[in-house]
Amino acid sequence: MFSAVRVVFASLAFLAAFAAGAQAQFGIPLNRSDPKQDSENARDLVERFCRMDYAGARLDQSQWPKVQPLVSWRANPEFPLMMVTIRFDVDPEPTPEHGKYMVTVHYRLLGKYDMAEGYSNESVKAVQDVQFVVSEVNGDWRITDAEPNYPHPSRAAVLQWLNKKLAEAQDPASKTIYQHAVEALQPQKPAASAQ
Repeated sequence: MFSAVRVVFASLAFLAAFAAGAQAQFGIPLNRSDPKQDSENARDLVERFCRMDYAGARLDQSQWPKVQPLVSWRANPEFPLMMVTIRFDVDPEPTPEHGKYMVTVHYRLLGKYDMAEGYSNESVKAVQDVQFVVSEVNGDWRITDAEPNYPHPSRAAVLQWLNKKLAEAQDPASKTIYQHAVEALQPQKPAASAQ
């Protein structure tokens, strides 16, 4: 009798361990009960990230502690370029996929700033779509991937960053690159109307 009870308890313990292992391995949120709410939470998370990025938070290391709780990575990834953004739109309906959500953001671009070459608006598509992956990490939703994962700051945020870099630059080549970018990003004044 005792051995039959032990077998039952051992079987139950094995099943509980298997379920916990499946959740950990596949990221299946077993404790989630409202897929609609989870979808809204995933979209809101991406929208908050995009607002901070647009304001220039990824360009300033002191701002990283505000961004970090939204993502799964521990540090701001190095980036070879940034996309100067006019506006962004987050798709209203995230796509569920194996316990994760895919959220697409459509960025309207003004140009790009390449860390090696400076600012350019040539060969830049007017709209860039970025696919964000939102997954459960330790019981909370986090952005676990974005493709591509370049910063998408506003013109104002990039100008602020460039002016700071220009003030700190020591070598003439860097100063020239920053100065050209600042000039190119200045808002264009409307032409005087002919009378």
